[in-house]
Amino acid sequence: MPDGMLGYYDHGTGNIYVDERLDRHARQLTVTHERFHKLLKHQPCGTPGLRVAREMQVERMTAEYFISFRALLDAYKACSDIAAGARILNVDVELVYARINNLSRLERTILEVCAMRCIGVQLSRTHPDGALVP
Repeated sequence: MPDGMLGYYDHGTGNIYVDERLDRHARQLTVTHERFHKLLKHQPCGTPGLRVAREMQVERMTAEYFISFRALLDAYKACSDIAAGARILNVDVELVYARINNLSRLERTILEVCAMRCIGVQLSRTHPDGALVP
């Protein structure tokens, strides 16, 4: 497996390959991500913008699969930054960002209300390090 690549979906054979050095949970995350590529019938793509858009779509689907809104809300209330939330949710930081960036209107409203009332955070102000700013 090339450096930095956790896994990939082979369009020709339909097989999914995963870095054998990953622990069981990281393998599960990677296989799920690649299964979404397979489900969407993604073929090789030479267009950089389209490739990035497809990765964003699949990452969003993976985030929604692994992070329920209730779990995200609980982690949000318990943690002061995204990295701590990711540890509680047992996912990587990128997956938490993917979930947060793709909240429904209702989920965003609930998170904003909870942020102000529960922990005194205003979501409209983002710290450069990803930390929540009081």
